[in-house]
Amino acid sequence: MKLLIVTIVLIMISQFVFAQNFTGSFDLVVGSENPNSNSRSDTLSFFFGENKTALIIHARGNQPDLRLVFNPKDSTITGLFEVNEKKGGYVLPMNKKYWPSMDYALSDYGTGPKKQLNITGEQKKINGVYCSEMICNTDKFEGSFWIAEEIELSLVQVMAYQTVGAGKDTDAVEMLAECGIQGFTMLTKLRLFERKDVVMLSIIKLTNTFDDAIFSTEGHTLADMTEE
Repeated sequence: MKLLIVTIVLIMISQFVFAQNFTGSFDLVVGSENPNSNSRSDTLSFFFGENKTALIIHARGNQPDLRLVFNPKDSTITGLFEVNEKKGGYVLPMNKKYWPSMDYALSDYGTGPKKQLNITGEQKKINGVYCSEMICNTDKFEGSFWIAEEIELSLVQVMAYQTVGAGKDTDAVEMLAECGIQGFTMLTKLRLFERKDVVMLSIIKLTNTFDDAIFSTEGHTLADMTEE
């Protein structure tokens, strides 16, 4: 009996380490073009540490960038910004009300829906990383995904970090989750049927090191919303 308990504990520990295996940073460039040839491009910077994750949403125009720091250890999400040289922010509780897709983001790598994927056999190197192409077609989109199997972080997990805020739309995350893509996608092309848009997701500036100061809240006046 003791041996069984020890075995179960070791399995649980190994799964936790496996889920936290990727540490590093990268930029996700999201580009879209509609049938009228109107295009848009946004950049998000991700930083995955051993115990915390940070996301910088780069704003347009004169709007301030928003830095989000996710701390599962104390179950908080901290939003940080600077306006007119004044550093402010807020602290949210880490729950499904304020982070609707948290279950996707915090799930163990490789534990998503298992589906038969269409592997084309095509391979190429993208930004120095070897990738294999997978195709997924649903009633909502047709997609091409270039997967880097050596990186243990899924596209669904990455996208889920963008859904912070009460009532935030989770359709994009759920759409990709239903597709069953498990790996880290260096390049994604989606053709959306309803909106008739073409969306490109590109990973750039991939590195395994970054400055831990990205998680710092020093100098910011924070509004505590954890009790709301």
